[in-house]
Amino acid sequence: MAAQVHRGDVSDLKELKDQLKAWDDEKSLKLINDLLYKKASGELTIALCGHFSAGKSSLINTLCGTKVLPSGPVPTSANVVSIRNGQPRALIYPADMKPPREVSLDELEIYCTNGGDYQSVNVWAPIPWLGDSGVLMDTPGVDSTDEGHHKATHSALHLADVVLYVMDYNHVQSENNLVFAKSLSDWGKPLYLIVNQIDKHRDQELPISVYQQEVEAAFSRWQVTYEGLIFTSLKDMEHPYNQYEDLKELIGRLIKKKDALLEYSVSCSVHHVVEDAAQEFRDSHESEKESLLEEMGGEQRALKLQAELTLMEASLNQLAALPQQEREALREELNMLLENANLMPAELRDVAQQYLESRKPSFKKGLWFTGNKTALEQDQRQNRFLHMLQEQVASQVEWHVRVMLTSWAEKHQLWKDTHLQILDDIMPIIDSEVIENSLQIDAVLSGEYVLNYCRNVANNIKGKYRHHVQQFTEPLLAEFAENCTQIQDQQRVELADLQQQSAAASRYASLLREETARTAALAELLPPRGGLTPGFLPVVSPLQPLVSAAATVGALRAAPTMSPASARGGANLPRGGAAMGRRQRLAGAAAQLQAAAALLARYPAMASAARGLQSRAAALEGGAFTLALFGAFSAGKSSFANALLGEDVLPVSPHPTTAAINRILAPHGEFMHGTAKITMKTRESFLEDLKISFDMLHLSGSDAENWREVILPLTSEGIHPAGLPHYGFLKAAATGWEDAQGLLGTAQIVDISQYRLYVADESKSCFVESIDLFYSCDLTEQGIVLVDTPGADSLHARHTGVTFQYMKHADALVFVTYYNHAFSKGDRQFLAQLGRVKDSFALDKMFFIINAADLASSDDELDQVKQHVKSNLQSSGIRSPHIYALSSMNALNGKVRGDDEQLISSGFTSFEQTLADFAGKELPNLSIQAAKQDITAARKRAEEWDKLSRQDEVSRSGRLLQLLEIRSKVSDMLRTFTNTEDQHREIEQETKELLFHVRQRLQYNLGSFFQEAFHPSLLKEGIGSLKEIYADCGRELENSLLRELDQELWATTLRLELKVKAIVQEASYKLALQINDIDESLVLTPLKETKEWPVPELEDSKFENPVNWNALWSMFKAPKLFFEGNGREKLKLAVEPTLKEGLSIASLHQQPLFIFFYVNQLQIYLHQQRDALQEQLEESLEAMESSLQSQEAIESWSELAQDLKQFEQIIL
Repeated sequence: MAAQVHRGDVSDLKELKDQLKAWDDEKSLKLINDLLYKKASGELTIALCGHFSAGKSSLINTLCGTKVLPSGPVPTSANVVSIRNGQPRALIYPADMKPPREVSLDELEIYCTNGGDYQSVNVWAPIPWLGDSGVLMDTPGVDSTDEGHHKATHSALHLADVVLYVMDYNHVQSENNLVFAKSLSDWGKPLYLIVNQIDKHRDQELPISVYQQEVEAAFSRWQVTYEGLIFTSLKDMEHPYNQYEDLKELIGRLIKKKDALLEYSVSCSVHHVVEDAAQEFRDSHESEKESLLEEMGGEQRALKLQAELTLMEASLNQLAALPQQEREALREELNMLLENANLMPAELRDVAQQYLESRKPSFKKGLWFTGNKTALEQDQRQNRFLHMLQEQVASQVEWHVRVMLTSWAEKHQLWKDTHLQILDDIMPIIDSEVIENSLQIDAVLSGEYVLNYCRNVANNIKGKYRHHVQQFTEPLLAEFAENCTQIQDQQRVELADLQQQSAAASRYASLLREETARTAALAELLPPRGGLTPGFLPVVSPLQPLVSAAATVGALRAAPTMSPASARGGANLPRGGAAMGRRQRLAGAAAQLQAAAALLARYPAMASAARGLQSRAAALEGGAFTLALFGAFSAGKSSFANALLGEDVLPVSPHPTTAAINRILAPHGEFMHGTAKITMKTRESFLEDLKISFDMLHLSGSDAENWREVILPLTSEGIHPAGLPHYGFLKAAATGWEDAQGLLGTAQIVDISQYRLYVADESKSCFVESIDLFYSCDLTEQGIVLVDTPGADSLHARHTGVTFQYMKHADALVFVTYYNHAFSKGDRQFLAQLGRVKDSFALDKMFFIINAADLASSDDELDQVKQHVKSNLQSSGIRSPHIYALSSMNALNGKVRGDDEQLISSGFTSFEQTLADFAGKELPNLSIQAAKQDITAARKRAEEWDKLSRQDEVSRSGRLLQLLEIRSKVSDMLRTFTNTEDQHREIEQETKELLFHVRQRLQYNLGSFFQEAFHPSLLKEGIGSLKEIYADCGRELENSLLRELDQELWATTLRLELKVKAIVQEASYKLALQINDIDESLVLTPLKETKEWPVPELEDSKFENPVNWNALWSMFKAPKLFFEGNGREKLKLAVEPTLKEGLSIASLHQQPLFIFFYVNQLQIYLHQQRDALQEQLEESLEAMESSLQSQEAIESWSELAQDLKQFEQIIL
């Protein structure tokens, strides 16, 4: 039907192809030809994408009705594989573009899993329902860390007409799934979401309708447009929620609509190819444009360049003419000044006339004695005229000239203090010569002559000033000209830079015009984008919840309830499982030690030995055994814990549940069966968590009253994966704040229904510090405390100290991984830490569980998974791991129903037996054997004292004197025992060496952390602001390095603890041996370590100077250039020195703390050993003195030795 699709004519595209060819764009040309070939072939390609272990290959094999592809719970597809109906064969396309070669289907596995040498595989097999036009395409896992796999998957999708996105039931809402599904949705190809392994769903844990709503809501939040949501199970084809048949029918209906879908798909892909071609053309200039932008100082500066260039050229021209202009300006100003100077006012002209009269030959004064009178009058007239003239010149010329010259020199920054004296020296002298030089003796004295004379005198004075000013200004003008030359030289350099920037701006503008022109040319050659009319694509019938599902499917159990025995508080509980007989055996051993202690307590000389045995007996009698569970949120820890407990106690969900430390232990005191103590965070602790999450998401206002208003509009789109747990925490906190704020800092006692809410509801659990559930069952009644921890990949896993404390102090560690679940980043960091500290454990207390082993289709497949897990553990330094593959679901079903066959087949009993042996025998034997050694030492002392009591009188007297010498000598030895300067230096050196190796390891591994932080799956178009995500990647790199440093520092505390223990043990045993060698009757033994050692309080590490990632944004350019070019390597080289220095400073910051703490611990434990040996010495000497002085001791010591020997033989 023509109305089914809005056609974009892609039948020829000759002009587009010609243009691509003219541009030498071979890649785009090939893609267009591929699409045209595909359209001409009339084949509809249905691509299956998804998580590597979501079951794509298995689903394809099931659809094909035979095993065509390798499948399994570990990665199998490394190539794009296209499957068609036909005679069995396969064509293998090498990566080096050599001609394809044909192989048999039996050989296919080799090529499908080899993504390095082969780029794609085409397979034909008898699949009639595909017909001649249906193609199924398998792609590598979208979460693969192999960048080649990413490229293969993305490049293949342009040939896909419909995409089926396959997800594991437990990982639907993972970041990878949401991000990739969003990119598929943006592409525009018809998209169907498939949730595989729906047989894992448990209605009693979560109604299917709720699960479906959560899935739909998650994809809606990410604005993923899809045509249908389908649930499948390949394990249980009869499962009531299995829509496999609907899926198969859907594919058939799609194939029938192939013509319209092909038209639409090819149109979408052609547009994508063209858009990518335009983008790649832009990307090809990106490096040059970045350089040009940097060269021209940014786009804003480019707008100002021409104006600056014009101004600079004008400035240079002005500077060239400026010295002459200043010379002329100075001359003009002087001339104007002199012209305006009135040197001969009327009064002075009258005086000048009188002076001229006196100079006439006929001038006489008086009638008598005229000679002297005349000469005197002439002098007076001359002096008067000269004096008035000098005053007039000073006021009319000299002062103004001085001001003029000073101002000019200062204006041009030429004035110096010495110029004042120079001015004084060069100012013209107005003397009698000035007025005499213009005299004309023979001239007739008239008014005209007087005026001419005055004019001549004035002009002569002005001429002098001109001459003298020139003398003063000439050097200054020369200096000014030199200054102008220097400025010109500088501006010529700036002009060259501006011209270069202008050339860069011109080139940049030219590139932009080229890019715009190419984009426009491509758009003009493209046909309109096709479109499908609404309702054209087939839909899948919505899933209908089944009320009676639990009765229909054997795998689904009834809702959890407490057993009658549990309801009675544990009375008459059936005994079995992991804890069988543990409490009884420990109680028996404790009773034997108590009896031995009571025997020793009757003898004052055995007081310290009695106390030691009483302490060990109390520990055995208490019988607490901590079993800590670790693993990612979806690994099945809670389900595993339920199997251990034998009942549905912890809530189980495909989404994260355990958000706080969750302990399950036996009821005691006020805490009844089925009650829980919920310890809420303090307000300060919660606000600290709030601030950390605000900071991680670059939000402000965590300390404000209206902090929730900041969170309400927040969406998960564009948030870096490392920030998603913080996003979830903030959303949950905002939701639950009204109910929780009044409870902060308190402890609540709740029933089991409320307990489940606090465990599973994040809006409640985010306010919880810890939970203790008091539950009576076989496991807890045997003294075993089960600790369920938050997932290793959860928000709360940032508290590395909490994890470390459980790792160190728990009696057993169980790491749970899911059957087909890859190790997450949190898993790998936890396992790396476990590998670091394992050597400090007295026993190998680590157990590794592969849960949901019932998903294995064969023993070979299960062995493959075991080997996969083992190799991952070994790469973390755990060389000989104890691995157990089991099904906690089947184990719990077997226990609840009393089905021994199902329980045994689950594989759980093997683990339980091992755990029972470890908890009931292997671990307690450490304490029991130490107690037996204490009893042996006490027996040997009694035997020695018995020998003393049997000596004759002479020997006794001599022996008493010897004891005085022994007391003095040994006391001196003990007094100097704690002088440990050498040992202090040894600890200091050990600390420095350990921290040096920490820095070396971190710096060595920095590259792998960098690769993981800056990964193509995170930095790609269409997932938000690349600049923000880029900076988030950098900050996550820093956070990862700091977390790794913290893990290393915690491990270092264990290594230092072992070092101090070794020093204390060596020193104390050496001293005890030296003391015992002094006299054969002395049998002193050092204390055996029984208490837990403290660890220093470590703050989370920080970088003093974090990298400014925004300032390094220019190094990113574009995803393609960054990852396929050398952009990522350049960035690594740029930040590596800063990161290494930051790690070095952060680790060295802890060095003084470590040295102080462990030197102090050394002193404490050396003093304890000294005091213990001192007490034993006093007891021994008093006992020996008593034996030598009293005959009553003979039978007493002999009897004690015999009794102790019996205890040695009967203690377990």
